[in-house]
Amino acid sequence: MSVQLVIYPQNYEGVYTNAILREYVADGVIFAILNQSSGYDAPTTSADPAYDAVVNSLPIPSWKRFRSTNPSGAYGLVDMPEQINGQLILDSSNTTTYNSSSGVYQEIQNLNVGVQYTLNVTITQASTNSGHLILGNPLLPTLASINTLGNLTHTWTTAATGIVTIDFTANNSTELLLLEYRNYNGDTIKIGSVSVVDKSATPSTIYGELSDGQVICDLYEDEDIPLSLSIDDFKNVAEKVQSYSKDFNLPATKRNNKIFTHLFDVTRIQDAFSFNPYVKTQCILKQNGYDIFQGYLRLIDISNQDGQINYNVNLYSEPLVLVEVLQNRKFRDLDFSELQHDYNKTNIKASWYDSTGITLTNPLSTDSFAYNATLGVNKTNVLKYPFVNWKGDYGIDVDGNIILDTFEDAFRPFISCKYILDKIFADTNFTYTSNFFNTSLFKNTFMDFNWGAGNSPSDKEHTGASDLISADVIVTTSYAPIVFDSDSYTNNAAFGYNSTTAIFTAVSDNAVYTIDYKYTFILLAAGTISGRYAHRDSSGNLVGSGLINIFSATNSSYIYSGTFTEILNTGDTLGLEVKTSTSNSYKALKFDAIQGDKTFTNGSISINAMVNSVLLNTQRGDLGQWEFFKGFVNMFNLVILQDKNNPNNLVIEPYTDIFISNTDSKSYDWTERVDATQIKLTPLELVKTTNFKYEEDEAYPNNYYKSIVNREYGSYVFSNPDMTLLTGEEDVMATPFSATVVKPMADYLPQFLVPVVYSSNDDATEFESFNNNPRILFKVSAIPFTFTDSTTYYIPAQNGTTSENATEYLRFSHTSSLPSTTNDDDLNYGEIQLMCGATPVNNLYNIYWSPYYNELYNIDTRYMTLKVNLNASDINQFNFYDKVIIKNKEYRVNKIDYKPNDLSTVEFILIG
Repeated sequence: MSVQLVIYPQNYEGVYTNAILREYVADGVIFAILNQSSGYDAPTTSADPAYDAVVNSLPIPSWKRFRSTNPSGAYGLVDMPEQINGQLILDSSNTTTYNSSSGVYQEIQNLNVGVQYTLNVTITQASTNSGHLILGNPLLPTLASINTLGNLTHTWTTAATGIVTIDFTANNSTELLLLEYRNYNGDTIKIGSVSVVDKSATPSTIYGELSDGQVICDLYEDEDIPLSLSIDDFKNVAEKVQSYSKDFNLPATKRNNKIFTHLFDVTRIQDAFSFNPYVKTQCILKQNGYDIFQGYLRLIDISNQDGQINYNVNLYSEPLVLVEVLQNRKFRDLDFSELQHDYNKTNIKASWYDSTGITLTNPLSTDSFAYNATLGVNKTNVLKYPFVNWKGDYGIDVDGNIILDTFEDAFRPFISCKYILDKIFADTNFTYTSNFFNTSLFKNTFMDFNWGAGNSPSDKEHTGASDLISADVIVTTSYAPIVFDSDSYTNNAAFGYNSTTAIFTAVSDNAVYTIDYKYTFILLAAGTISGRYAHRDSSGNLVGSGLINIFSATNSSYIYSGTFTEILNTGDTLGLEVKTSTSNSYKALKFDAIQGDKTFTNGSISINAMVNSVLLNTQRGDLGQWEFFKGFVNMFNLVILQDKNNPNNLVIEPYTDIFISNTDSKSYDWTERVDATQIKLTPLELVKTTNFKYEEDEAYPNNYYKSIVNREYGSYVFSNPDMTLLTGEEDVMATPFSATVVKPMADYLPQFLVPVVYSSNDDATEFESFNNNPRILFKVSAIPFTFTDSTTYYIPAQNGTTSENATEYLRFSHTSSLPSTTNDDDLNYGEIQLMCGATPVNNLYNIYWSPYYNELYNIDTRYMTLKVNLNASDINQFNFYDKVIIKNKEYRVNKIDYKPNDLSTVEFILIG
């Protein structure tokens, strides 16, 4: 048959596992997890290390290892078996005098009693000193709990490479596979694979078993599998349509049933080697020996009509798989723990210099995406602290300079977008190739990891909570603390809350405590109830005024709630104190039947260490990984192609680099292949207006800008006024990102240019940080900006570092320099009046989208669909960035509906 559907094994990502004969050995091909398995050191007095290992470290359905350890006894000291370069290494003794013993063993499961099996051991490096490889152990069959393969022991000399084979009959459903290597003289053997399969004759070639474990499925006779091939729907800006096949049936033949492990038979027991319909299955569709499609097979369902069983499947391409893999993953599924560091002035300032970087709590691995060889393993520059106006209002000194109350007022972490992208791909089976992602422009983009509203993240490491849930508390006539009897984060060292005293104790200087409270009281007798928080030093003395009065009332039943902040230094305490004017006149309730409210205290504290939970257990942890990646697709008009030489590798480049300036593009003359009598050109169906914009959020500067100019900051509106018949509109959104206004901190501080991300109340009289959408900004320079006038700003003492009147800071912006110039790169879509310099022309629309729209809305651009005589060779060679010549006109191919041995339907775009 000219059409072949080739399926790779699901296990080991396509590495050989023998998909025809069932494999019973786990990790028997490349020994991928052998080095992670338990290693048993036999006692120096052991006369039989293999026996002792199995008895004292019982087998599991994966490899365990053992060795002898006596350098001068009956069994020598030997290295533990290990995997090197995909091979099992078994060493004999380190001396040339004593017998040595080392080996591996595992439990083989799901055997059928009375059925014959074959054990194959492939020796890739032989012993030079007549060592012996031993199957089983003569003492083990005497143990009731251990069943060796067929109750056999067998010994091979290992003087030659090759496959050693033994057949056995299973006596039990679970049996032990034990391989032990012994030699009197120092020597090593290498084993390439260990396999236990059903004993069977060599499969006929009709089964199509290929050398790497691939198998060829049976198709219905003369069946053709139609394909829809595309990488970008030129007619629809919002769509990135990828290649796929329509559903088709595979017959339940003997071969296909083995491939799909009889999934239709619900009485069969499935195991780790069974076909899993929820695991992607790599495949290749061939015609006449040509690869015409590489991607994945999906098993949709199994039908049984009058005894005719069919496997209903379809094929789909890599980019579609990427969506499926990432769309349910959040940022909190990533691991940024390697970026942990002390949150202090030293690291904040060090982050401003690419050549310095922050000092990490733990050394990096040299294969980490955060590793930079010039910085070494203890530092990185993928996380930075630019100055950002997060709160709107700041104190000023007598000279008009800005005063920060805490680091968090201005310095919250930004992480390299390239680092994040690499971390996302590393957790998938995909790789990517992209010149664009490796440009300095993209490497200089960073995303904020602001934790949202407030001065500190809402994370258990930096918050404390208490609920009164059991006995009511009677309030006395003297101020006394209310001790809660249940605590969500009891005695949290990072937070400083003590559940026994109900008091918060600061663990660092300049720690900002934000207290959110709600207390329910009910009147037992006439009187006045008063509540306060007392701020005291380590000796119990009030600090300053020291008292924060939160209520005083005579209500019969009342709920008191509110929020306040207080700055504490190391050893200072903060605690709730309550009293009444009349003894026992009030009690604090665990629950008010009328109001339905509990009594509680919640608190948060400014951070002293930037840990994984601060970055990912806050609002950025809820960001979707696919959403993050798709945001860049819509910003930079990216196209995703499958690498023909490596199906797991995606080629990701801007549209212009793929379709307009691609030096690999070829031209094919298909004039003689089309039905020339059927040519009909029609205009594209276009909309009148396209809005290029970012997501909106509550940022006051953005909303204020929009109210003045009636246009969203960073947006662009495309419309062709000459095409008067067009109607409708569509949006190209940089979701999930929002645009960022950059402006001076104050009108009289023109050099102090910063991003501004804060919200306001309804009448714009109060400002604060908020749960903002993520921002993408450029790192403007590898070194900080230094004021050339008299401007300074105050950095307070905090987390062990001293205060400072600073004269420099790290600048971030949506433009590639500050003040911006007309030649800068700009992350805004269109040209817009800026408050940070001149307006750049190299914005997202002009660089990445205008070439696309110039083609799309050109009056000469036409669309046509033709029947074309294409064969497997054409499909194999064709790339969608290639051009096609028909009657001396050049076309781009938008989509191919291909069916083997029939005319294909091709959508063409005539580019004007």
